[in-house]
Amino acid sequence: MAQFGAGDSPSAAPVRRVFIHAGLPKTGTSYLQSVLWNSKVELLAQDVSMQPVRRRDHLRVVLKVRNMFKEFDNDWVRACMERLQRGLENTTASTVIFSHESLAPARPEHARELVDAFAGFEPHLVLTVRDPAKQIPSAWQQRMQGRETYTYEEFLDAVFARTALASDFWWNQDVEDVLARWSKVIPPEHIHVITCPPSGAERRLLLSRFCSVVGLDPATLHDADATSNISLGQPQAELLRRVNVALGDRFPDLRSRYWQLAQVYLAGRILRPQAGRPARLPVGRRAEVEALCEEWIRYIEERGFDVVGDLDELRPRPDGYETAQVEIGDSELLEVAVRALADVLENRDGELDERNELKDRVKELEDQLRHARSGRGAARSLARRVIRGRSSSELPVAPAAETVEGPVRRSL
Repeated sequence: MAQFGAGDSPSAAPVRRVFIHAGLPKTGTSYLQSVLWNSKVELLAQDVSMQPVRRRDHLRVVLKVRNMFKEFDNDWVRACMERLQRGLENTTASTVIFSHESLAPARPEHARELVDAFAGFEPHLVLTVRDPAKQIPSAWQQRMQGRETYTYEEFLDAVFARTALASDFWWNQDVEDVLARWSKVIPPEHIHVITCPPSGAERRLLLSRFCSVVGLDPATLHDADATSNISLGQPQAELLRRVNVALGDRFPDLRSRYWQLAQVYLAGRILRPQAGRPARLPVGRRAEVEALCEEWIRYIEERGFDVVGDLDELRPRPDGYETAQVEIGDSELLEVAVRALADVLENRDGELDERNELKDRVKELEDQLRHARSGRGAARSLARRVIRGRSSSELPVAPAAETVEGPVRRSL
């Protein structure tokens, strides 16, 4: 739990805090964010607010501070910082939360810009971390959802050789490097390292650890419908990799059509439900990954960060490695692809039903509008005939400059 500074006292004005949850990616961030956004009312009742108030604005702010806007990002998207400032001015909450895993690779100057945006709030960093023997395979399948085309074996070689192909992995996942960059902006005593519980742990344990840092009662929050970023199985990720190869230069921008079609639809709705066997780290990499873990643990302990959980949970479990040579053959990929195509047809059938229902509804509304217009036109025509058919002796005398018919017609 965050502690009060030396200058705080019961009589002093309460310190307002911002907790910046910067990932790491694939460490339960989607689950935590889902719970928080599903519990906005409960957060406010405990003097905590999500800022900015729009979920997508958290990503947009990250894009802004990391200079990652694209040509298609319109003025409203680019005005995310102004909306953040308005939200901070309007909220009375003493604690605000900003959460997006794309902050993990931020450079110190990017972190400084974000912290400066929360002027008047004491900055805290929250970093969720996980056993790298799980993170490395998970990162590969996640990158296949980002349009990459290298094989799992090529990725592993690049990770442990630290070549350019794996540079993005290390920017996002090197616990020591991420903490070193952020601690240039936020003091170590305000940096909270939360370890992810091992497989089989109580479902809400990660949430409870997060809540203990920001000062929330986890029992009040809604996690029944919380979503998680479940990894693709290795065969499904390999199929997606081959799809990426086949796409060539189509859908080049990751945040536009590719994201909607490949990541959300193909990976999320079609391949993920197949629940294929996960990629695992080969046992031959055990010594390298365990040495890396010890470096991280030693660094965290020496720097004096606030640890929530148990650093021993960063150490890979002995049974967490792949002991056999895994080869994904064409027959296995064919089975995955056939199941995927069958699900695509089923999804398309549902979409056609929805489209036909919408078309029927549009036709119904068009008919109603046409009848309404026809009725209004008939009423106008009848009114004109009645006016023209009336005897001029029955009409009041009008000034010479204005006929009776003029104002009546203008009023219809």
